[in-house]
Amino acid sequence: MAQNGYPGPQQRGPSRRTILALILILFALIIGVGSAVAYFVLNNNPNGPVTQTTPTAIPGGGQGGSCTQNSPYGFTTIHADATLVTIYKQLNVCWVRYQFNWWDKNKKGGIEKAPGVDDWTQVDAMVAAMNAAHIHIDFPIQIFPPWTLTQTCDGTPFLPGPSQFAAFATTIATRYNGHNGHGFIDAFEIGNEEFDNYFNPNDASGSVQCRTANYYGPVLEAAYNAIKKASPNTLVGMFGMWYHNLPHIQSYMTYLYSNGYGKYMDYMNFHYYNDSGNPANSTGDRPSFDVWWQTMHSIASQYGYANKPIWVTETGWPNQDPQNQDQNLQYVMNQAMNSHVVQKVFWFTVDYGHQAKTIDPPTGPLPAFYSLQKMVQAKPQWG
Repeated sequence: MAQNGYPGPQQRGPSRRTILALILILFALIIGVGSAVAYFVLNNNPNGPVTQTTPTAIPGGGQGGSCTQNSPYGFTTIHADATLVTIYKQLNVCWVRYQFNWWDKNKKGGIEKAPGVDDWTQVDAMVAAMNAAHIHIDFPIQIFPPWTLTQTCDGTPFLPGPSQFAAFATTIATRYNGHNGHGFIDAFEIGNEEFDNYFNPNDASGSVQCRTANYYGPVLEAAYNAIKKASPNTLVGMFGMWYHNLPHIQSYMTYLYSNGYGKYMDYMNFHYYNDSGNPANSTGDRPSFDVWWQTMHSIASQYGYANKPIWVTETGWPNQDPQNQDQNLQYVMNQAMNSHVVQKVFWFTVDYGHQAKTIDPPTGPLPAFYSLQKMVQAKPQWG
């Protein structure tokens, strides 16, 4: 009862502020309980915690990848076209050694048709296609026009002189130096095999006198200087030594280095064919793969060029025995990889129809193809 006869104060419901506070507390409780339940479910999943993964690109096997000049893998071929690009994308191989002749011998393909008459159509197309695909190019300057053969041996004009070779080297290096609208060639070889493969069927033993390095050193120097002047960023290497004879290799390389020609090549070079034999074995004066590169490296080291790399710009085995071909490919690649001297190996061949040494004939890839694919994937750079 109210005192003094006055009624008591009127009873009122909860204020708006109180209601709002209650709502916020309830909302917080809901969030907290929901989070606890979610945590319990996720971490007590019989398959383990749920995580989100990010796909990782794997080089090789058609995934593409970065092709740099340091890539150690390549092929020697006479075709450098869309088919080759497709094969290279499958393998993630980054170098092509493209063989196209200086002289258009017997109208079978070449740059110089007659003295001073050049046709660059095919080489232009090759360079454009390879540059667009980010495939690096090694171009051996090979098959010399008869009007350039000023060096004679065995009574026969057989090799260009320094000025003749340098003139053409200047022309081709200027065209493909990356600044004249025709693209870029990464490397030139001064010759293919011509500087130690002269052969006279009427005098086989006498042919050796025409395989000596005195015919090559001055040509190498002149061509190297010409190319570096026209295209300073282009690599210049020696020709691919062909004559698989250990005393010859020793005398040839000793002559080049002892006469000061070591500075006129960015890399040494040889072609390793073993008549289908085992590359791990030397037979008489025919060196094994390791003996050949070790001999070249040893001589270079004696003259202060221990860091001079070696490229093997041709090697291969017939595919009539695919397992043997595969075994030898793996051996050569692994030995080169572990040498820390051999910088690149160009297999002969792919994109070459039914050529006897291809690892990718029209009937389909051979075991060596898949072995190389796995190698590139596992070891894209040799380091």
